[in-house]
Amino acid sequence: MEHPVKDIRRVIGTLCQGSPQEQEDTLSRYFTPSASFVHPFCRVPHFDNIYIPRHGLLNSREIIQYIYKWYKILSPKIDIEVESAVFDQKSSLLYVNVAQTFSIWFLPFHKSPVRLVTVLHLVREDEFKNNHNKSRNPHRRLLSENNNVLAIQHVTDNDSDHSGSLEGPSYASVAAGDATPEKTEEGIPMAHPPNPSNPVAVENAPVASARASGEAERLVDGFNGGNNSKRYLITKQEDFYQVNDWLKFVFSSPGAWMWYAIQVWNSILCVVGVVLFEPLIRAIGIRREGGGKPKWT
Repeated sequence: MEHPVKDIRRVIGTLCQGSPQEQEDTLSRYFTPSASFVHPFCRVPHFDNIYIPRHGLLNSREIIQYIYKWYKILSPKIDIEVESAVFDQKSSLLYVNVAQTFSIWFLPFHKSPVRLVTVLHLVREDEFKNNHNKSRNPHRRLLSENNNVLAIQHVTDNDSDHSGSLEGPSYASVAAGDATPEKTEEGIPMAHPPNPSNPVAVENAPVASARASGEAERLVDGFNGGNNSKRYLITKQEDFYQVNDWLKFVFSSPGAWMWYAIQVWNSILCVVGVVLFEPLIRAIGIRREGGGKPKWT
């Protein structure tokens, strides 16, 4: 997401109302592979690349995908609205106020209008990729290095085959002062770029290098290229409901009204408790300091 406050409306709408393929595409685009999910009824911790027999590698984002699909199966028609969104850029938290109506299709007259606050933990895409690259295992890092070496070797072969441009300057050019072999600090001659007089070498070198390095990057990291310095990914989703709201999922309106009555009763108990015990509390809590007036502590 380049603009979290503006983009989150489309993201939430697609996850809750889109087709299974749209849900998968949205999760793959906006969630990290090891994203976690917290809800009153289910929880998915962070994990990535866990091997499951007969399935292969599994990450937490795939489990979140199944949760959203099951959510859509239970309620094929969901009315949902993002009422407000606030992005705390310092802590990388996106607070989203959501109102939705959830209806389980096989329960007659079931309709649960609920409200919740979703807190999304965001990470910049470039930072996530850098951390991901640092945590790669040696096998994948070796694969990337080997692909880069092959790309360099491919460029070298093209240059030497067409013009021998890596052989260094000739005696005549050195004597004329047109070219001086560059050396490293250890005194080793440095390789020269492709000969500009050879259009084949000049054309093939950058293309081959970019193509090989790009393929290696996509193969090893599984990310697409592009400018991602200002894009954000979701690394954790937390859904917060009032108790009476999440009870509507199970008991519909009667359950919410029961909890509403319990809340009112508990408030009355608070008043009764203070009326009964306040004289004792005041008697214990009054003390004098330096002969002055009684002070409530």
